[in-house]
Amino acid sequence: MISNKIKVIITASVICSAYLFAGSISGSPHDLSANATLQSNTADNGEICVYCHTPHAANTAFSGAPLWNKATPAGTFTMYAATIGGTAQAASPSSPSLACLSCHDGVSSIDSIVNAPGSGLNAVAGNKNIISGLASTYGGNIGGAPGVATVGNPNLSNDHPVSIVYTEGRAGLRLKNVSLATLGDTVAWVGATTIQSLLRTDDKIECGSCHDPHNGGKVQGTATEVNFLRHTNTNSYLCLGCHDK
Repeated sequence: MISNKIKVIITASVICSAYLFAGSISGSPHDLSANATLQSNTADNGEICVYCHTPHAANTAFSGAPLWNKATPAGTFTMYAATIGGTAQAASPSSPSLACLSCHDGVSSIDSIVNAPGSGLNAVAGNKNIISGLASTYGGNIGGAPGVATVGNPNLSNDHPVSIVYTEGRAGLRLKNVSLATLGDTVAWVGATTIQSLLRTDDKIECGSCHDPHNGGKVQGTATEVNFLRHTNTNSYLCLGCHDK
C-alpha cells in the first residue's frame, strides 16, 4: 500500500508538471481563454487546456491526441499531391495532423468542445471558426486561401505536404538518424534530437513535425517568427533540418 507521504509527493509532482506544461501555452495564441471575442461568447469557460483536452468524456474515436475534446474534422481534404519525389501521399490527413485541423481547417469552430468542464457534461457547439475575425490572432486558415471559407472541402494543396512517409535519401531528404545538432547551428530543437524524433505515426511527416502546439513562444524572440515552431527558421534552419539543400 502506498503511504500518504508518497501519495502527497506524487500528487504534488503531477500538479507542478501540469502547471509548468500549461505555462508555455498561457498567453500564447493557443490560450483561447485570453481572447476577448471568445470571452464575449457564452461558450467561453475561462480555461486553457479544455479547448483541446478533457479529463472526462473525451472523443475516444480520435487517436491523434490524448483525451481529445474536439470533434474529428469532417469533409474531403485536397492533399498536396498524390506522389512527391516517388513517395505516395495519404489520401487524407492522418490523425496527428487532424488534431491541428480541428481548428485550422477553416470550417471547424475553434471554440467548440466535446465536453464542457466537468464530468460527462454537454458539448459546446461554438460559433467562431478561424476565418471569422480571428485569423490575425490564430494564424489563419490552413485549409485554403486566407479569409476564404472552405465549405467542407479543406484545401491543403498549397501547404507543406503532411501524412506522407519520410523516405530518407529521396528528393534530398537527410538520413533519419542524423543529429539535428550537426546541421549548422547550435539552437536546440523543441522536443527533438534527430529527424526520426520529428516524425509521427508510421514515420510520417505531420504538422507536429515542424510545430509543437505547447511551445507558445517565438523561438527567435522576434515579432516576425512564427509561433509554435520546433526551431527557428532563421537562415532556413528549420527547413534544412530535413532538406539537404
